[in-house]
Amino acid sequence: MQVALVSRSLAPFGGGGIGEYVDTTARILSGAGHDVTIFTTEGHRAAYDELRAGGDPDRLLAPAAEYVFVRDAAWPEGFYTPLHRYSSAVFDAIVDRYPGGGPDLIEVSDYLGEGFVLAQARATHDPRVADSLLAVRLHTTAELCAVLDGHHDTAEFSNQVDDELERFALRHADLLLWPGGDVLGLYERFYGAERLAPAVQIRNPLLLGDGLPDDTDTVDRAGPLKLLYIGRLERRKGVQNLLRAVTALGDPAWRLTLLGGDTETAPLGGSMRSQLELMAAEDERIEFLDHVPRAQLGDVISRHDVVVLPSLWECWPYVALEAMRRNRPVLATPTGGFTELVRPGVNGWFTADTTAEALSDAIAQLLADREAARRPRREGGPRDTVLSLAHPDEVVERYATLHEERRPRPLRRARAARPAPLVSVVIPYYGMSEFIEDTVRSVVAQTYPEVETLIVNDGSFGEADRILEELAVRYPLTVLSQPNAGLGAARNFGVAQARGRYVLPLDADNMIAPAFIERCVDVLESDRRLAYVTSWSRYVDERGEPTDELSTGYQPLGNETELIVRDNVAGDAAAVIRHRIFDLGFAYSQDLTSYEDWHFYLELHRAGHHGLVIPERLLDYRVRRDSMIREIGLPQTARLVAEINAHVLEKEIAWTPRNV
Repeated sequence: MQVALVSRSLAPFGGGGIGEYVDTTARILSGAGHDVTIFTTEGHRAAYDELRAGGDPDRLLAPAAEYVFVRDAAWPEGFYTPLHRYSSAVFDAIVDRYPGGGPDLIEVSDYLGEGFVLAQARATHDPRVADSLLAVRLHTTAELCAVLDGHHDTAEFSNQVDDELERFALRHADLLLWPGGDVLGLYERFYGAERLAPAVQIRNPLLLGDGLPDDTDTVDRAGPLKLLYIGRLERRKGVQNLLRAVTALGDPAWRLTLLGGDTETAPLGGSMRSQLELMAAEDERIEFLDHVPRAQLGDVISRHDVVVLPSLWECWPYVALEAMRRNRPVLATPTGGFTELVRPGVNGWFTADTTAEALSDAIAQLLADREAARRPRREGGPRDTVLSLAHPDEVVERYATLHEERRPRPLRRARAARPAPLVSVVIPYYGMSEFIEDTVRSVVAQTYPEVETLIVNDGSFGEADRILEELAVRYPLTVLSQPNAGLGAARNFGVAQARGRYVLPLDADNMIAPAFIERCVDVLESDRRLAYVTSWSRYVDERGEPTDELSTGYQPLGNETELIVRDNVAGDAAAVIRHRIFDLGFAYSQDLTSYEDWHFYLELHRAGHHGLVIPERLLDYRVRRDSMIREIGLPQTARLVAEINAHVLEKEIAWTPRNV
């Protein structure tokens, strides 16, 4: 089985639990004979090369896996955010690595939406990943982290975009992988069960190395109870509650070590460590450790009695598994993966809830009954449960079963089974004599067999406009004319005359790639719920040559996101749209002087009609010096947005009483 593991986080280069998971999964799958490739950021390349040049790289790297380093641009380069750009680079890297078609399984982390463009490609039947199963592994999204860290800034557009990258991948992947406990339950409550892909449980593996250490006879029957916290000093980890808990204890017979780096998740974005040090008030029983080498973490755990995990919510943390591997019980909050990882009295204990008071009560109970605190370690419960929770052989078997039972969704070619439905291309025309033939030629060159072409002359009757008569003779098209009424009215008039099941509005200076209609219809025919399908575009100049004057092109997200209220993330007007959408009363505004397409997609969004975007440049968008977007749209964006919002609300309100 060919497996692609995609993650910016990767041990030993950093990334905490996600990095540890990817490295471990790569090791066990490649060790079982599978062809594993890790796709990670090029920011790790220098460290990787240094390890490879060292004496024993296999000790720190998955020896049988291949590594691909993905370009990580600091600027979005025409994409909405750097992470949006990176998700595209990930897709490109996978296509380059597997030129004959994608791997059997592509697994991406939910964190930071690395799988967004891959999810777009799978949802729109991209042939380059047609044979791949796209799985999103639940770790903890950046959106969940922001909420639990007490600062979720949705006022910033880029932050909202990155949240939507994660949400789209969670919804449109082939499946989700979750480790156990209440992890999937939390995602269903937070995101909505109906907005998540089907889920399959596969636990996170743990490398057992040379076996499990046995120190059941080394219980310290005297002295203070030694507590250990491992993890970032971060609000969502509940570490501030832990400090509140121990400083409120009446029994002084305890010691607490906090091992982890600082974060700016204290109130007002301040240093969490500084806040914790103030709370500790130089108490000699509390020790802060900045960092220990990865290889020495086990020794630190072995010097303590209990590992405390006070998280406000936690997925399936490796620190809990490593503590149990070292035969140390854990005291954890009843959240996420802990609800399955922790077996009270066997390998640890639960607090009553996530509050400081509950933590303090639980620790006080351990101090009051030291025999109960020693029992799990003496009886070997933590060590024994690791085998049932994270045995690598079981995980490998589950992946093999996944490959056999969850084949990729086939590309459903409805046209092969029944006649192809007619697509009506509507081209509004006004003074575009220089470019209209390029547009018509692109329509005539379509690989899709059933197309009718309607040019709507919006009152443009100069000498140069006689080209329409010539085109009607040389190409299979119909020219319709109306008094000048504007772009929106011209589109609506053409739609009203269109006979096709689908309608494609196409501006008279733009061009579509030969496969544009075929690709869009294929997706629409496979999912009757979709209202439209469009694609990425490439910016070209007046000669039709690629230009990066504005950026390389337009990479829309689709209109199912709330971002459509703030920007036209839905797509260009050139989209294959179901005719029934217009039959339902949706139309292009005849009042707006620009952004008619944005207004149209926004109305669809508010009515629950959504579309998809093919992440491939199948549309050439001509950037002209005198284009409407340059002369009206961009200079008047704020005004036009206000007009769009007013028009949407105006249409949704009944302005006259029903009984009149």
